[in-house]
Amino acid sequence: MRLRVDLPQDEAKNSTQLLILAIYGHYSRLIRGWSSVADLITLLERLGVPAQATRSAVTRMTRRDLLIPERRGTTRGYAATAKARLIFEEGDDVVYAPLKPARLEDGWAIVSFSVPEAEREKRYTLRKRLVWLGMGQLDSGLWIAPARVLPAVLKWVRRLGLEQYVDAFTAHHEGLGDTAALVRRAWNLEELAAAYDKYLRSWSPVLAAVKQPDAGFDAGDAFAVYTLALEQWMRFPYLDPGLPAELLPTGWHGEAAQQLAHELRGLLEALAFEHVASVVGDPAER
Repeated sequence: MRLRVDLPQDEAKNSTQLLILAIYGHYSRLIRGWSSVADLITLLERLGVPAQATRSAVTRMTRRDLLIPERRGTTRGYAATAKARLIFEEGDDVVYAPLKPARLEDGWAIVSFSVPEAEREKRYTLRKRLVWLGMGQLDSGLWIAPARVLPAVLKWVRRLGLEQYVDAFTAHHEGLGDTAALVRRAWNLEELAAAYDKYLRSWSPVLAAVKQPDAGFDAGDAFAVYTLALEQWMRFPYLDPGLPAELLPTGWHGEAAQQLAHELRGLLEALAFEHVASVVGDPAER
């Protein structure tokens, strides 16, 4: 019996690729880094993705060095690459970690870099990673975030081998301008607030339907709700800098959105794993 509610679909251009990453990453103890083409199509079809769209997304992910073709016996499939596994490493710890506001008195991390043109690919990767660590841009090559972000930033700078081009500091804002105005310059908080509100509007009715005593849905429904909600939630912990509460806009609903995502997880995760196991089979045989 299917859940009697429409599930919100992701409007991002690469949403199918993100769903595939969510499946490989979140269900890793069942997938074990590899999926047959047939199983992947079956799982994505349950999420409303046509088979051809899945094949196209896999092709693009192969070009991006996220998946690699690999046969196991006579079965054709795709394995996650080292690049993809690096993404999975941060996985659940980041996505479901409590996003507590930083304390204003703890100060800020300031990162400045000037990477030469010869290293432009690494420069692009560093910029992208700083965004996904929640850093805001004050100026060209000058970035800011709550001080607690600094260890993760330094880890990625070292991983990219860019230490000689990067300077990092911790600091306190002593003026002369307003700290809230500085924050609004570095981050588009209105856009992030609107995204949180949209998540709440989209998934609150689904949560209410799931909690109905006569919901009458099966493991496939649980997989669909849980995976789609997870994929649409998982970008927030990377984009939200976790600013001190006194610097957030009025009517900020980040905490409420996180609570909703966590509640869906608690209700549906076990059933979702049951569905994936029924599709991919015994992990010991993979």
